[in-house]
Amino acid sequence: MQDLQISPDRLKKVIENFRNTSLIVVGDVMIDEYLWGDVKRISPEAPVPVVEVESVSRGLGGAANVVQNLSRLGIKPVLVSVCGNDENGMYLKGSLEKIGCGSEGIIFSSARPTTIKTRILARNQQVVRADRELVKDLSSDESGKLWESYQGLFDRCQGTIISDYGKGVISLPFLGQIIEKCSKSKHFVAIDPKERHFDLYKGVTVVTPNLREAHAMLGVPYRNCSDEEIRDLGWKIVDNLSLPYLLITLSERGMALFESSGRVFRHLPTMARKVFDVTGAGDTVISVFSAAVTSGATPIEAAFLANHAAGLTVAELGTASVSPVELMAACGIA
Repeated sequence: MQDLQISPDRLKKVIENFRNTSLIVVGDVMIDEYLWGDVKRISPEAPVPVVEVESVSRGLGGAANVVQNLSRLGIKPVLVSVCGNDENGMYLKGSLEKIGCGSEGIIFSSARPTTIKTRILARNQQVVRADRELVKDLSSDESGKLWESYQGLFDRCQGTIISDYGKGVISLPFLGQIIEKCSKSKHFVAIDPKERHFDLYKGVTVVTPNLREAHAMLGVPYRNCSDEEIRDLGWKIVDNLSLPYLLITLSERGMALFESSGRVFRHLPTMARKVFDVTGAGDTVISVFSAAVTSGATPIEAAFLANHAAGLTVAELGTASVSPVELMAACGIA
């Protein structure tokens, strides 16, 4: 911590303040389903393994996983989204209520199913994934109702997280309305980006792309960059979008933080001791960074906490989240 000039006492106060903070999450919700089993033979019908399913588990995914991360941290989450008016939608509603997130900001639509991603695993190795979803922009009526929900919930929260999985909730007009309102109110807003909306990200507080998404934001082919190339890439994104902060996740290399004020760049090496599954790691990063900044942390303190949290979640299979106690222990805070 000394190398980054980070005070353990400061971090402890930030984490303790999570319980006094509320954040709105806007984005595509989904269910993550896992079929766990073993492979003992090849199918006689095709050259594919036969997975003998031993158990099935389900969890919150997409923007709902961001909500779950926030709730586990002690943040009061509010969700604005759309899911199907179906059995999976009812499961989603019940799961959110169990973690303290109401459904007042959710539209239950008869025009689309609840997105569900089913991963089949054999001996903890993913064999295949099946997605059941409708990738289509919301109707103008549904977008209008979401905007009304967002405005009604806005004043009770200290910030907004936009979790864009490209399924249709985050349309260009809706995104523009959110960013304009946040900008006028000097309201913290973080975005986990998707390619088709890059041009509208001007005016947000922070964007948290992975390295592949960072390349796409500039329209350049993806490749594994040197530290110097990552620095150049990041500053171009900061300048193009007039961002106060940019946080690029670098998988096993950690993350890179850019602060426009003072042109400060910092590389934070990964804290992961083992990597089993990166599913949902981006959700953890944006959740912890946003929770920390809106609870009084500086950007580098927030990135430090997010980096340690990500190191914990990638060591678990499936989407995972961390508690304040686990986060403090990972950071060496007594």
